[in-house]
Amino acid sequence: MFEKDYFYKNIFEFCDDPIIIFDKDYFIECNQSAIETLGLLSKNDIKSMHHSQISPLYQADNQVSSIKFQNLLNECQEKDFIKFEWLHKTIKNENFYVETFLKKIIFQGREVFFAKWKKLDEIKRLEKELEKQNILISQKREYIHKINEIIENSDVDKEKLLDTLFLLNEYKNAIDESSIVSKANNKGIITFVNDRFCEISGYKKEELIGKSHNIIRHPNMTKEFFKDMWNTLLNKEIFRGIITNKRKDGEPYYVDTTIIPIMDNNHNILEYIAIRHDITQLFEKEKIIQEQFLDELTSLDNRQKLLKDLKTLINPKIAIINIDRFRNINDFYGFEIGDLLLKEFANNLLKYKSTNLNIYRISNDIFVFLAFGNFSLNELKKVCNTLLKNINFEPIHVNENNFYLTISIGVACTCSNELISDNLLTRAEFALRVAKENNKNILFLDENMNIYDKLKENRQLIKNLRNALLKDNLLVYGQKIVNNKTNEIKYETLMRIQLEDGTILSPFRFLEASKKAKLYLSMTRKLVKKACNYFKDTNIEFTLNLTLEDLKDSYTMNSIFNTISKTKTAKQITFEIVESEGIEEFQEVNNFIINAKKIGCKIAIDDFGTGYSNFEYTIKLDIDIIKIDGSLIKNIHLDKNLELTVETIVTFAKALNIKTVAEFVHNKEVYECVKKLDIDYSQGYYLHEPEKLI
Repeated sequence: MFEKDYFYKNIFEFCDDPIIIFDKDYFIECNQSAIETLGLLSKNDIKSMHHSQISPLYQADNQVSSIKFQNLLNECQEKDFIKFEWLHKTIKNENFYVETFLKKIIFQGREVFFAKWKKLDEIKRLEKELEKQNILISQKREYIHKINEIIENSDVDKEKLLDTLFLLNEYKNAIDESSIVSKANNKGIITFVNDRFCEISGYKKEELIGKSHNIIRHPNMTKEFFKDMWNTLLNKEIFRGIITNKRKDGEPYYVDTTIIPIMDNNHNILEYIAIRHDITQLFEKEKIIQEQFLDELTSLDNRQKLLKDLKTLINPKIAIINIDRFRNINDFYGFEIGDLLLKEFANNLLKYKSTNLNIYRISNDIFVFLAFGNFSLNELKKVCNTLLKNINFEPIHVNENNFYLTISIGVACTCSNELISDNLLTRAEFALRVAKENNKNILFLDENMNIYDKLKENRQLIKNLRNALLKDNLLVYGQKIVNNKTNEIKYETLMRIQLEDGTILSPFRFLEASKKAKLYLSMTRKLVKKACNYFKDTNIEFTLNLTLEDLKDSYTMNSIFNTISKTKTAKQITFEIVESEGIEEFQEVNNFIINAKKIGCKIAIDDFGTGYSNFEYTIKLDIDIIKIDGSLIKNIHLDKNLELTVETIVTFAKALNIKTVAEFVHNKEVYECVKKLDIDYSQGYYLHEPEKLI
């Protein structure tokens, strides 16, 4: 096995043709010729690439490259060795044809594929040139035949006349094929221009004839470009390329140019014909499109380009990078320094750019690494950790100021069962937010998926809540509160949400989510309205639960009092204030109690004995009822300390003439103990399970 590996590595060293060894998923080894042909920098580049990145989407026969490639691999596995033509592309998306020799081999102890290419572009070019020469010969023969008929008895030099007429015909064809035409002698001096040439350049014919084409040369065109052009022409080959020219007024224009060397019958260059097509409009349009994908400040790709790439690149992974507290820099140093700092930071990030790692600026101080292909998640994590290390120890210099930045990073990769673009970016943004909330420099979402799953559940829950409210699926349940002496009953009204599948949710499931989604207050208003309309025109008392959030919202409180006024239910209502929400905000609570009592409502403090229990506040507030929290009641028959605590609360309440309610009465033993302590009311599943009222 070692000898075979050595044999193939020797081939790498001595073979001039490109060679690659690969398996079904990864490139394993290649030679220098393959690296140069594909436009790569090193072997490391190709080892991080996917097969699809060196082939266009479609082959020359219009077959999808990925499908055809797989079929060829299957064929090679059956036959061991096959030969075929293939259309490849460089990393700059330049296509080229090759004849490929593909063989199944054993390399480094496993079965892989050995591919050797022979470029066909030169062969194809020579074939086309030969075809063209054959056409020219055929045309020349035709001319000879026709002219021989005309000058059969003439003393004119027939061969010279034929050559002249043939050259004139070539000029005619060139002019007919294009609207912008010029001729130059074999020294490159202009000898002819057509009207369209003058029109687009802004020069008159007399200003151009006798001059070099340098008169319209744009400074953006490099010396190397024209050196390659003249090497092609002096080699008696046709040159084709896009050239930026300069008008007389200095404005650029763009032409798709073909320059043809014209030869005499001894195959010496006589002159050159240049045929051009004006593509300025197309070029400017493409330029505008490119600018739409470019961040103006840093020249990095922008958010739009990121979204576009996410839809096309294979196996993407994202790292979102946020400069911490960047606003402080803008506030203290000014926006001009802030912009310069962002440009320098962007330049630092470019150090990490590679064949399969793109860099973007998607908003003010937020940047993105997008890894794709076979660039693994672990490699991206290493890059991010290296960035963090370097940022911490290397200041950025701007106008004699040294900035030691800190950054936060959120990293996410694609999930096979989800759409790529939107969800990947959303997950990465979520990872960044969680990192910042938890004061972490970096958070890898794949290691914290439980947090993300919880977020998804909350999003779905909020969606369900909105839908339930739109369809009026907020339900009013009631649980009886029983008088321990008279057995008279009243009801605590409870909120429930019914989902489309019939599932009933209690507040324990949705209360926090509804508050975060700004739905809670509207749910309170809806429940109050439904409960008041249900109990109006009866003598049944009922309670309504309010939190401090309800009490602080003037619109909600006005709505509640208006509903009570319309239904005339004030004397039936006891408002239960949830103590754990912050009963110590005395003034706001007291103001509400005063207003509620004015119209005849009673006031109860819910969950007394937990949270912010404070006997002093209770004395100051005009309270009618204390509801003793279930955590003190449910095991009161088993724990003497609990019994003593509840007894103290009852004694305190009786001294203030406040009624008491025991919550969580779940069995007979608890019920008997509650009555023995002389608690006024009992509530719990032993007496009554909540039931749907509306």
